[in-house]
Amino acid sequence: MKILILLLCAAPAFAQDDEPTAAPAAPAAEVSEISAPKAPPRPSMLPDEPKPEPKAEPKPKPEPKAEPKPEPKAEPEPDPKPEPKTAKAGADEEFAFAKAAADDADSAVQAAAIEELGLFARRYPEAPQASEALFLRTSLQQKAGDWQPAMAALLRLIHENAGSKLELRAKSSYLELVDKKASRRQRPMLNALVPAADLPAKGDRLSAVWQKLAETAPDAFYEPAADEIRSVFARFSDLKDADKLQAALARLHAANNKPAASVLSWRKLLALHPDSALRAAALLTIGDLYADSLREPKKAIESYQELVEKHPKAPEVLPALESSARLFDEKLRQYGLAVEMHERVVKLFPKTPSSLKALKAIAKLQRDRLGSPGDAMKTLAILSFMHGGQDGIDSLLHASEIARRDLKDYARQAEFLRKVSDDYASAREAPQALYDAAGVYEDSLKDNLKAIELYKEVGAKFPSHKLAKRGSDRAVKLETK
Repeated sequence: MKILILLLCAAPAFAQDDEPTAAPAAPAAEVSEISAPKAPPRPSMLPDEPKPEPKAEPKPKPEPKAEPKPEPKAEPEPDPKPEPKTAKAGADEEFAFAKAAADDADSAVQAAAIEELGLFARRYPEAPQASEALFLRTSLQQKAGDWQPAMAALLRLIHENAGSKLELRAKSSYLELVDKKASRRQRPMLNALVPAADLPAKGDRLSAVWQKLAETAPDAFYEPAADEIRSVFARFSDLKDADKLQAALARLHAANNKPAASVLSWRKLLALHPDSALRAAALLTIGDLYADSLREPKKAIESYQELVEKHPKAPEVLPALESSARLFDEKLRQYGLAVEMHERVVKLFPKTPSSLKALKAIAKLQRDRLGSPGDAMKTLAILSFMHGGQDGIDSLLHASEIARRDLKDYARQAEFLRKVSDDYASAREAPQALYDAAGVYEDSLKDNLKAIELYKEVGAKFPSHKLAKRGSDRAVKLETK
């Protein structure tokens, strides 16, 4: 069938080769119907037949969560190539160098070796060669005429090397140097520094000798001794009496006219040793340095008052108050504050020479500076009551004089005079004081009756005194007027 259709379709093509065709062939439609039969129609679905439900498409499966990819680990960097080690010289090599310089025949090289040996001792203070380096250095210093640093270093060697052969060598050199260079006054004190303190620790032995030097011979070799004390602080952090050594350094500065350095050293003691028993003494000394050497009275008073406030039971309180009063009076001219300081002395130290001195000073300030003679008389009466004796007598006589001269208060004058005879009847001034009181009543107060009474009292109380008869005669004369 397929062949037939193909032949029929191809026939016009063949005819066209022979002759022209006028029109297209008509039965083409029929041929096409025969050649392309229709497919039978699909039977329709019965109405009662249920329609098939459309199949649910399967839900897509959830894609699995992608796990985070681990970060790639950083590759370890290759270790740097070790640098080639360089051999370093130590204590042995440095000491050998310094010693060779010290042994050099050239004096200039030997002089330079002094610094090298000192540097070695500072760098290696605990090395076995350190003491030997210092001893060698002292020999060079003596050759150079620098004997004070040599003496200080020899003292250090004596106390640092107790019980060793070097100790004996150092002692011999030290004593020889003292004999040659120290003054006659200094020799006994410097020789007394040789025996070592019975202390096991090296630092404590050194601390003890420098404390003793500062106390007994602070002007012998000031700067080398101060350097040695600093060296002790740098080398030994656990000194038994570090506060006492700090105080020794402060005294050393003061004894050599370095007041500012001394103040700084005392303040360092206060800053670093809060429990030191020397704190009150430090504050007092700081005040004294400001008052006298540095001439800063206000700073001096501040230090004194800090002492009084923080250490009220310390024995330094009394001199602090007395010095404060002196500065308020003489330097600042603040007389009322001077009186206040003296009054605190009287209150804290009654019936002592200090309170006696303070009461006299108060009376003088009240009369001469504050223009208050009445207060001065009261103060003198307190002095007489508190202290008695000759000072009490003198104070009453002084009060009577103030009453007469300053106030023209003759009744008070007579009162103080009579009080002398009443309170100090056995005193040599008593008869004269009573006789003078009678004279005040007669001449100044014009009270003859009271005068007669007192004149008679002179004879009655002091019958053997030369004024007894004179008083009786005067009484008779007034009675006959």
